[in-house]
Amino acid sequence: MNHTLIIFGIQATLRAAQAGADLYKEHARDRNVFLPNLKLPDDSRFDILYSFLNDNKHYTQTEAVFSKVWNKEIQNLGTEDKKLIDDAFAHMLKIKALQELRKENKVDEEAEHEAIMLAGGRMVEQWREERKPPSAFVRMALTLTDIGLEFVSSNPTLFGIGNSGEKLVVSFANNMSKLIPNDVAEFGQENTFANRLVGIFLRAGLSSLSSNPSMIFSDDDVANLFQGIAKPIVDTLPETIHEQMNYREMIDVLAGPSAQAAFKIIAENPENYLGKKYNKDQALGAVTTALFETIRDITGESSIVHIFSEQGMIRIYQSGLNVAVNRPELFIGQGDAPEIELYKDLLRGTAETLAEYPRFNGPLGASLAAMVIETVGENAPSILKFNHGEPWEKIADQAIKQVTNGLAEAVRNYDSNGLYTETLGAFSDDQLLELCKVILAQVAKTPGMLGVKNIELQNVIAGIAEVMAKDDNLLLSSDEWIIIARVATEKAAANPGRLFGISSENEANAIAVTVIGSILNVASDAWNSEKRSGKSLLFGKTLQAVLIEVIEAMGGNLAGLYKQPDIVDHFFKDLISRASDAPEKFGSDSILKIVQSLISSVLAEGVLPANDKIDKILSS
Repeated sequence: MNHTLIIFGIQATLRAAQAGADLYKEHARDRNVFLPNLKLPDDSRFDILYSFLNDNKHYTQTEAVFSKVWNKEIQNLGTEDKKLIDDAFAHMLKIKALQELRKENKVDEEAEHEAIMLAGGRMVEQWREERKPPSAFVRMALTLTDIGLEFVSSNPTLFGIGNSGEKLVVSFANNMSKLIPNDVAEFGQENTFANRLVGIFLRAGLSSLSSNPSMIFSDDDVANLFQGIAKPIVDTLPETIHEQMNYREMIDVLAGPSAQAAFKIIAENPENYLGKKYNKDQALGAVTTALFETIRDITGESSIVHIFSEQGMIRIYQSGLNVAVNRPELFIGQGDAPEIELYKDLLRGTAETLAEYPRFNGPLGASLAAMVIETVGENAPSILKFNHGEPWEKIADQAIKQVTNGLAEAVRNYDSNGLYTETLGAFSDDQLLELCKVILAQVAKTPGMLGVKNIELQNVIAGIAEVMAKDDNLLLSSDEWIIIARVATEKAAANPGRLFGISSENEANAIAVTVIGSILNVASDAWNSEKRSGKSLLFGKTLQAVLIEVIEAMGGNLAGLYKQPDIVDHFFKDLISRASDAPEKFGSDSILKIVQSLISSVLAEGVLPANDKIDKILSS
């Protein structure tokens, strides 16, 4: 069957439905949808074709499609081959339509186009009624038609000549042969599966257009989508029935959202989607194949779907697609072959890491991993300079381990005595993600902090989590802690190893943990004894501002702090004592002014400031 004829048939069916026209009758209201009134008897296609050729035998000599079905010796149709009959029948419809159109003085080019539309539309409609299409290609065509008709009913504005819905359906029809091998006999179980997958992807695309009509998907976009995403999913179909059942269940859950994620990325990256040096479909294919092969290979309780959750899987997939679109070269191995195994290792390794920490199971852990994948992927060129010879996937895997290991103890929600730790328990999933986001954002600006052998990222996160866990009285809100974490990470990046240490064997270098912890202890003691009596001032925005001032100052001279490690503790106890004794002099602004003016000298000299210095600041 001529593919062009089928595609025109799909268009004709959708246009007629969109305009409320009968495909077989004249519809003068809309000439663009109009298909000429082609009256045919109600006989079978075999009988109708026989009557036509018997009355027009000259066509059996001049038209190859007719000579294949006509037997001159018996002067009758000489085959029952459904495909040959369909081809001949469609060609007959085109000829009859041309005859009618020329009676209306249509020019040949216009008449030819409308005749093909009519012939294709009639064939599509007959296949839809009979449900016995002759080929895998036609089965897919009917699937596209049926789904298109669903959307014509629910959202007719998407369809009609030149509208985005019709363009998308036609693009699918133009590219669906990419899913059908040359030897259809070897297609086997993949035939039905591919047909089903095409339907899932088309629904996702039309749904995307329904929610955002300004989206534009070109034929090249759909070609890359089929080659890079749909085909790898089909190719990954297992061989055994039992494995196929498990795999199909996962596809039913994940394929639709995965397709929507892909359409969203295409729409958001119109200038980047088509490759320059590398083919985007190869990179997309590497991500898709790795993901769905991993889903197929790991089943039961160890399945990455079980660990990440269905929602989390989509987030993980979307992060990989984002990297593939913006950095396709990261997924291309030697000889321009797609690199799959390393990304599979990353997915497995991530799942294993998160499985160790129940707090990170599900969407939270998946979103955290996705955030790391995108950060490392997008900044791979600069990160790789500090990790010679290491693949980016291995660096991402290590980064995920560092983030989760760094937060692990704190998010267990229990302290060393088995008591509930309030601070991290007060963080919602979104706030935990935001905390990691602000840290990773700074790390991305300082790629040397990330590496296979460098655990600086883990030390920073672990240090911040440790001091946060000390805030049992919730003197700071989750959002205030996130702001503090941003400053601490920025200062740590500018001072390698100084605030949080870069070696697990030298944890004493995590001086920021000691200093911030001392301030929190003083603030907590004051809160426990005074509550909101007016004498407790170190909490909320004031405490946030104080900690930021101290963290900023730790980028300077710390000689006094190293000589007198408890000097910060003494300094803040002295301030709290002064405020308690003379509340008329000390308000929150006073505390902050004193810290801003004196903390640098306290850290540098290791000596408490004299009374006259404090009095001068209070009176200024």
